[in-house]
Amino acid sequence: MQLTIQAPAKVNLILKVLGRRPDGYHELATLMQPLDLADTLTVRLGEPGLCLACDKPELSGESNLVVAAARAYYAALGQEPAASFELIKRIPVAAGLGGGSSDAAAALLALNALHHSALEPQRLAELAAGLGADVPFFLAGCTAWCTGIGEQVEPWPDFPLLNLVLVNPRFSLSTAHVYQQFDFYWTNPPQPIRIKRPLRKTPSIDHLLVNDLEEASLREHPILDQIKETLSKTGARGCLMSGSGPTVFGVFADAAQAGKAAQSLRTQGRWWVRSCRGVRA
Repeated sequence: MQLTIQAPAKVNLILKVLGRRPDGYHELATLMQPLDLADTLTVRLGEPGLCLACDKPELSGESNLVVAAARAYYAALGQEPAASFELIKRIPVAAGLGGGSSDAAAALLALNALHHSALEPQRLAELAAGLGADVPFFLAGCTAWCTGIGEQVEPWPDFPLLNLVLVNPRFSLSTAHVYQQFDFYWTNPPQPIRIKRPLRKTPSIDHLLVNDLEEASLREHPILDQIKETLSKTGARGCLMSGSGPTVFGVFADAAQAGKAAQSLRTQGRWWVRSCRGVRA
């Protein structure tokens, strides 16, 4: 048996760092939306053991989070692992778009489907939380408000789907390093977050987009500020770095404007550029 599943990227529309926990993790409040930019994961049940092949060879093998997810799944199931994975990457790596976490969530969902929903959704969520902060979000399949270290997920399926342009400067950033550079002084006192629900239209982007980690990344990589300015000049209603970066996104009024802006940026040949739209499962 086999199953092919899409593993979407995400953007953080809000990311507030609320404090540091005794275990070393940071307490967060974040609003994330999944995108139609996605990796493709094919899962096959078969010979004993686990193996992963990826079109980016450096991501193949035991260290990939997909394999960690599979090990956790079979341990919870009480069975010896017996699956192989083929991963096609489209989401840039270490880019603030959640690609690795999404791949792990896709592995959990696909394995559970192939094993006839042997594990309850709550058990899958527990496994996801043990794999990484963003993994539980990707199980929800829609825009969601996440708190704790990201493991407490409140789906917001009524949130409008946004038209975006993603711009990556073709380098990666370590999430751990960005958090090390973060200074709580930058967000003291914290600003309140107010979003009325249910939503019937896209909220004011100027008052919505915020990322407490952006300052740390901008200080080390001023080019991210340049990318934001360039996106604004192409018509973006608002711009923000996603996650710990370095990908920056701009929000556009519609798909046509986003596509036109992306084409204009691609002709410059400096950065990885992609127009996309939010999705819900």
